[in-house]
Amino acid sequence: MLFNCSTAVLSFYVGSLWIRIARITRPTQAFLLGIMLMIGCIVELGGISLSATPVYADGCLVPDTSRDIYQPAQKAIIEYENGRQELILQVKYEGDADRFAWIIPVPSYPDVDATNAGQFEQLAHLTAVLVPVGGSWFGCSFGADGDVEPLVDVWEEDFAGIYEYAVLSAKDPQALLEWLNTNGYLLPQDGPEIVNHYIEKEWYFVAIKINTGEEAEGLAEGTIQPLKLSFVTSEPIYPLKITSLSSDTCEILLYIIANKKVVTGNYPYLSLNTNDQVIDFKRKDNVFYLEYAEQYSSSLSDHSNSEEYLTKMRARITADNMVDIELVGYEEELYPDSDDDGWSDEEEVIAATDPNNVDTDGDGIWDPDDTHPVGESNSTDWLTEWLFSFIFAALVVGFIVWLVFRRGRTRIKS
Repeated sequence: MLFNCSTAVLSFYVGSLWIRIARITRPTQAFLLGIMLMIGCIVELGGISLSATPVYADGCLVPDTSRDIYQPAQKAIIEYENGRQELILQVKYEGDADRFAWIIPVPSYPDVDATNAGQFEQLAHLTAVLVPVGGSWFGCSFGADGDVEPLVDVWEEDFAGIYEYAVLSAKDPQALLEWLNTNGYLLPQDGPEIVNHYIEKEWYFVAIKINTGEEAEGLAEGTIQPLKLSFVTSEPIYPLKITSLSSDTCEILLYIIANKKVVTGNYPYLSLNTNDQVIDFKRKDNVFYLEYAEQYSSSLSDHSNSEEYLTKMRARITADNMVDIELVGYEEELYPDSDDDGWSDEEEVIAATDPNNVDTDGDGIWDPDDTHPVGESNSTDWLTEWLFSFIFAALVVGFIVWLVFRRGRTRIKS
């Protein structure tokens, strides 16, 4: 914003100067260019107001929510109450849709259904800030012989929306892999160890593929119809370990609705408390960043109540760090905060800040609200902006001087 402001001021000043020169030398081109520069000033100032960061829910600007709705490789809404979890899933897939398969381990027998994307849009708008779209995004690929009984039990085969699915359990990982591939659920054959991880815990597997070719076009954009699973579990969980069979990295976006704020029990996490942090905070792989945690009145299910909390978190996970995500209720007393600034000591380690100093870089902004809490990029940003402004001003002034002298030489010759 500083650069936009300085450019606007320079444009206005140079435009005014150019018009004065035009009155003396009377070149039509100079006069018109002066007017254009002053118009550019107005556009720059308008751009400043348009690029201002909105508040989470009450701002009058419409945020760009496409980053949430379309871009993460996996996104999910998890609603947990009284030992039962509803898991709404949506994925991106780059590749031949005929080879798309999605294997979802769950801890108990699930109800399977398709749903619509309205819930994601609702939560994206509720929790969004104005986030620039672009950069690198990481997709997850989900790759897919004989019917080996009783090593594989097929409990259910049915259709849900655009999906064809099967609910399975198994006693042997290789037999399960063979069944999946024989029946069109393409999964890499080199995954017995990971599959066995779920078999030993006596989990079920929901195998998904698309039964309508035209509908598969939404896979690459992340707009395909979400899938809804409902099952009993003692604690909310997101099954991620199996993704390591087919993806080197994966960006995960989770919305968790529960009776309190939720954090990750087996991944480090850091709370982002301002819009600027959500947009600009320098993030690390394999760390979950909490972008939103507020009390929430849910309309996603009939059994919701007004005391629920919505927690929104995001991470980019590498394959060697993929485990099933444990989600636990936040208890303040379990997370010591030595300087009482709002970030626990564990969060201060993630942010590389001083757990005994509320303002590590001494810039007057407490660490939990500072986009650059250790001050690594503030000075660089200022230097870059002013250097760019100086170069722009020098070029404009140089061109004006050249134009005046050129006009003077023309008059002398005439």
